[in-house]
Amino acid sequence: MKRIFWGSLGYAAGLGTSVYVQRRVRAAVEHYTPEQIRADVQEKSRQAAGRAKDVVIDLREAAADGVATMRAREDELRREFAPDGDDTDSPGHHHRPARIRH
Repeated sequence: MKRIFWGSLGYAAGLGTSVYVQRRVRAAVEHYTPEQIRADVQEKSRQAAGRAKDVVIDLREAAADGVATMRAREDELRREFAPDGDDTDSPGHHHRPARIRH
């Protein structure tokens, strides 16, 4: 009786393992078929393009913020160092700051 029990148990374990391995191998083969590889590459390239687009947008926004900050600071410096009565707020007006004497 013990031999039948252990023999049956071994047979069932072998059969279960065999089914498990077959399923895993089939899934791996399907995963690496040319169609799946092509789809994976296309998806990865779409994701990379999306990330690159986001980086470009972030860089443009950062540059625009930098230009706006630079212009605001330039206007502030011009008001601070402009001689009295000089109209530094007119568009296109570029005035050299007053020289500082030591």
